[in-house]
Amino acid sequence: MAALNLIPRIALIPLCWLTAGLGWAQNSVNNGVAAVVNSEAITFREVLAQTQMEEDDLRAQQLAGKITDDERKKRIRSRRKTVLDSLIETRLIIQDYKKKGYNFPDYYFDREERSRVRDQFGGDRQALVKTLEDRGMTMADWKKNIRDTFIVQQMRQINAKRFITISPHMIEEYYQLHVRDFLQPDRVKLRMIYLAPESGAEVEAVAKEVLAQVEAGVDFAQLAKKYSDYNRAGGGLFQENGGWVERDGLKRELAEVAFQLRPGQASGLMTLLNAQGASAYYILMVEEVRKATVTPLTSIREAIESTLVAAESEKVQREWIDRLKRDAYIDRFL
Repeated sequence: MAALNLIPRIALIPLCWLTAGLGWAQNSVNNGVAAVVNSEAITFREVLAQTQMEEDDLRAQQLAGKITDDERKKRIRSRRKTVLDSLIETRLIIQDYKKKGYNFPDYYFDREERSRVRDQFGGDRQALVKTLEDRGMTMADWKKNIRDTFIVQQMRQINAKRFITISPHMIEEYYQLHVRDFLQPDRVKLRMIYLAPESGAEVEAVAKEVLAQVEAGVDFAQLAKKYSDYNRAGGGLFQENGGWVERDGLKRELAEVAFQLRPGQASGLMTLLNAQGASAYYILMVEEVRKATVTPLTSIREAIESTLVAAESEKVQREWIDRLKRDAYIDRFL
């Protein structure tokens, strides 16, 4: 408990009183301690800096009768715990940064500050100052936040790169275990002549006349440009993926017919009822057929490697943070 003695006990007492009601003023808890990480304190003010806007919104929702007071308190407690967990991890990582003797040049932090001012405030430093005042933050707070965020990002990258190696065997093993994920199902390149019920009083007669022309060998695309209520400008070509469609991209009745057709073959006249119970008419024509295939490993090796790197990175990060927590003195008061 030696580390705890470094934190004035008077700072610990108010927080215990105040957490019971979840309705305190910010300036009364600035020195309240939310947690101790080794010999360093995380103040309740640091937690509130990230939760205050959401808490104000929850208060407004409660006053408007959208949520109960108990629900508001429950969500505030959950949000504060999440933020405190993040702050503890950040403090541990920065302590590890110092322990290992890293010392990033000030140039990097200055660059991050300039980038934030440019991206978030349009290069207007007065807008930054006004925003900080509205949030009850000082310029020193803002600079520290940027510095800490940059250090945490870099430390995570350093640890990930140091420990992650993806071998060819790992890629091949992943491919074999997930081969179904790389299956490309049957597809057809499809054109369609569709006559909507509202096309006219003689829509059925027109549909039969179009079918007769199809059977007589008239160019299907030209007929679609003349008659179809579906993609008339494109000659009835299926509008997604360059005309290629899978079974689940069509109505069941249309798919059953389309995937029985050979390249260059047209269907007969199909009649389906729309949502209002009126008859709509379809004639399909398949230009090409592609049977189901498995994407070759050579085509997706890089994508698999990226997936494995992301998974390994997350694992390494968690193991590193868990190790830092095991070796640290952490006490929570929130």
